[in-house]
Amino acid sequence: MDRRTEPLELRVEVLRHSRFNTRKTRDPADVERLAERMKRLGYERTRAVWAVPVDGGVYEVFAGGTRLEAAKLAGLDVIPVLVHHGYADEEISRLSDLDNENDEYHRPVPITDVWAEYARLYEEEGWTQEKIAQVKGLEDHSTVSYRLKLHRLPGRIKVFVTQGLLSETHLRRIAQLCLESHFAPWLTSEQAMLELAEKAVRDKQKNGEKSVRALEADVAAWKEWIAHAEKVYGSLDEEITLYDLSKDPPEPHPYRPREEFVRELARRKARSLAAVREAELAVRRVVSEGLERYRKYVEEKSAKAALERARAERVAGLVAGFKHGDARELVQSVADGSVRLLLTDPPYGMEYRSNRRWASEAPGEILNDGVDEAFGLIEDVLRKAVPKLQDDAHVLVFCSWRGEPRVRQVLEAVGLSVKGSLVWVKEEHSAGDVRGGFAPRHERIVHAVKGSPEVTPRRADVFQVPRARRDLHPAEKPVELLRQLIECTTREGDLVLDPFAGVASTLVAALELGREFAGFELDAEYYERGRERLLRAAEEKVSRDGP
Repeated sequence: MDRRTEPLELRVEVLRHSRFNTRKTRDPADVERLAERMKRLGYERTRAVWAVPVDGGVYEVFAGGTRLEAAKLAGLDVIPVLVHHGYADEEISRLSDLDNENDEYHRPVPITDVWAEYARLYEEEGWTQEKIAQVKGLEDHSTVSYRLKLHRLPGRIKVFVTQGLLSETHLRRIAQLCLESHFAPWLTSEQAMLELAEKAVRDKQKNGEKSVRALEADVAAWKEWIAHAEKVYGSLDEEITLYDLSKDPPEPHPYRPREEFVRELARRKARSLAAVREAELAVRRVVSEGLERYRKYVEEKSAKAALERARAERVAGLVAGFKHGDARELVQSVADGSVRLLLTDPPYGMEYRSNRRWASEAPGEILNDGVDEAFGLIEDVLRKAVPKLQDDAHVLVFCSWRGEPRVRQVLEAVGLSVKGSLVWVKEEHSAGDVRGGFAPRHERIVHAVKGSPEVTPRRADVFQVPRARRDLHPAEKPVELLRQLIECTTREGDLVLDPFAGVASTLVAALELGREFAGFELDAEYYERGRERLLRAAEEKVSRDGP
């Protein structure tokens, strides 16, 4: 449809404001002054409002909204209108902005109206940020993204802007603050931004433009102690057991360090790094002192103390097979001919990747994650591990379908016989290539042997077990799956070896089944997580079976 304009005289009652007019608020005083002028001098014919026709004989005014309101107030029935035919929404939005910039009757459009218009175009009209930037004459969409975020700021902060007390420059700094919801009893993101805004207003009144630099320093300080509070929160236990030693025997009661930390922050109205650390110290003191008092109580009971020592020695003995270090060196410490099952999930040389546009906390690269380096490492470790296997022993190696051929080559290269592949089916698929591939829902486990070991009881080669939570390791395998693999390839008392033990999932499964185990992990963080996990499993076993 061709674009054209048509001058008409239209009744005021068929005119309404266009949704594409950025200006949403008008000063009543401006409207009244213009209405009085119209009553005295009439409507200035050269100042026709601009509109587009819509259904039902109605016209939407996209330029001249203040003139329209003044005409209504002046009691005019008909005003001149320049009707635009064949114009796209983008063109109407652009023309409206030009009119707002150049109309001699208007004040500049409040920046809060600009934010609201960006949000409306984005949420109601379905425009992309790139399209909004193009129509509004912006160089890139980053400004649009910021303004959409600023539109969601608390109303009190917007009032500061409309009053000229704060600028968009100030708010760009303030909007950087963000607190997790678990801190709500102490401080929310909105509260933090409002407090900083109020301080910025006070600074601006005293220091003028220097307040922007002062605000940057304030925001940096706030972000520092908020980040420290989050770190402390994550390091505290969700719940532990403390004891009331005034009772005999001592009465246990739950203590929730995380909740207490947040309460302590709120009680202190913490607004500095020092205050956050004081709150942390108060909670940790309660925990450490409570645990220490109970420890001393136990030690005073000689019989109980002796039992606890025996339990501790038993636990230490159970977890001694898990060692921190390089598998290429540590595997040499395993006795020759002692291993019934080698079960491992080595680094495959494939980074964790997904083309999903947004993903939740994707894990980082696994150590030794280069393809050639990884398979070179696997072959070296397996070659050194073969003499450690019994004459009849199983080897089970996790891998993906892509890595399976090379895993088979490595196993055969070190002198093992490949028997086949097992399939682990998960209850939910992974991300993978979310556009171009089928959703991956399984992993492979290559089965190789030395000699002629039996699988007893014999099982199908498909295992359906839900995946692990993976909160300890990005490639964590479920203990239940490992239990099933160990149970049918070993007997109680046999030695299970995992040279790439990660967070000790294989070792936990072996421990629960009464098998001996040896496992190694090079990454210090994963080793510590696995050791803590293994300790808990050993403590549970000792508690159940006795020292």
